[in-house]
Amino acid sequence: MDGLLPIGAFSRATLISANTLRAYHESGLLEPAVVDPRTGYRGYRVAQFGDAAVIRHLRELDVPLAAIREILAARDPEVTRRLLAEHRDRTLERAAHLERVLRTTGELLDAPEMVTPAAVIERVLPPVRAFTITREVAEHDFAGFLGEAFRQLTAVAAVGPPGAVFPAEYRDEPVPVTAYMPADDGPTLLPGGRFAVFEFTGPYREMTIGYRSLGAWLAGTGMAIAGPVRESYLIGPGDGVPEDRYRTDICWPLHLTEK
Repeated sequence: MDGLLPIGAFSRATLISANTLRAYHESGLLEPAVVDPRTGYRGYRVAQFGDAAVIRHLRELDVPLAAIREILAARDPEVTRRLLAEHRDRTLERAAHLERVLRTTGELLDAPEMVTPAAVIERVLPPVRAFTITREVAEHDFAGFLGEAFRQLTAVAAVGPPGAVFPAEYRDEPVPVTAYMPADDGPTLLPGGRFAVFEFTGPYREMTIGYRSLGAWLAGTGMAIAGPVRESYLIGPGDGVPEDRYRTDICWPLHLTEK
């Protein structure tokens, strides 16, 4: 293969392993200049060093392969700046999330009793008529789905705060989530009944406090979760208040377990 480097030499020159180069080939990110049809040996041109270096540097920054593919295909500084700015924003969000997790973990280790703060009450809630939107959603997309759903429901003549319904069992995969807006003429009836309610104040990302408290309260009561759980957003993003003043009722329907 005149003028070409075999994969081993190209790997050493670019400091990208041969296994990774094969993966990049299979994904279409960095294809060899030539693949021998008889032996399957890959050959790379010296001109491909630049693309390999770009890929290596961007992967060090954890830029997703799809974004790198777009950068290489466009070869446009504006596209590169836009995609790297988007990645920077995501990285800063992850860093902020990590800082919150570290702070919360430290607080829980210093004060284990804060794992299950007590603020659960029992209520009998009436049935609620509502307009609803349901979609299969993964946890990391809950906020985006609910925000879009509530924007679609703004025309409803609401008679109460918006809310959402989630399956009783937590799952890693996408699950059916229902956004609802209470209305007298709503076509959907959300059942009433006996509920355990945690009145949470603070950012949505910290609502695990409420779920832990409900779980701790439920233990030993002789009751179980009777069906889908609800979150009722009494004060939220549309009310012009800071996140630490958001108010949410987390509601678990209850029934007595069989002895």
